[in-house]
Amino acid sequence: MNTDSRIMNFLNRLGDMFILNIIYLASCVPIVTIGAATTALYYNTLKMAENRESYVWQDYWKSFRQNFRQATVIWIILLAVICILGIDSILIGGMSKALGSVTALIVIVLGIFLIMAGVYLFPVLARFDNTVKNTMKNALIMSIRHLPSTLIIVVLHGLPLMLSLVSVQVFVKGVFVVLLFTVSILAYFQSKLFSRIFSNYYPKETDYDFAHYSKGGLMSCLRRRK
Repeated sequence: MNTDSRIMNFLNRLGDMFILNIIYLASCVPIVTIGAATTALYYNTLKMAENRESYVWQDYWKSFRQNFRQATVIWIILLAVICILGIDSILIGGMSKALGSVTALIVIVLGIFLIMAGVYLFPVLARFDNTVKNTMKNALIMSIRHLPSTLIIVVLHGLPLMLSLVSVQVFVKGVFVVLLFTVSILAYFQSKLFSRIFSNYYPKETDYDFAHYSKGGLMSCLRRRK
């Protein structure tokens, strides 16, 4: 491939990323659709990361519709757990020292596992056919089993928040740039890692037929490990 072709491919991919970013942000506006939107985002970026043919608009809405019910249930459960941990954190101040210390430790431990599993939930749903329960269980198992990659993925998730550590002004100005241009790019780099992780759970065939499976996965993403 010559230099001109590489430049054109790069520009085309950059354009796809920008379009994907806008579609994602627009479909997150109702809040309740964030789960389905995030699943559709990763459905696209996983295909891009694996250099498979992708059509941003068609693929996005295909995944959005296909996973809407499960993604919404998972998103609501995730929000509920976050709210519970948040309330517990607030109540710690009114507890006795001993009880407060125990509660704080529980909240911290659960929070860590929530973050680890949370970054996997929607990519796993985007790639594998499964029940809500098994999707959540497998997300947690994968996050622990592939801990080094999990830490990198968590850091990539937290990059936009690091703007707030610079200054409030930088955060306010930079967050719009982040939202408009980098959500899909960060998801793409995360998908490079997810793609490598997920490859451990595909069937043992030499040539895996992505087209045969609507999500490119299995009914149980841990079947190969059994």
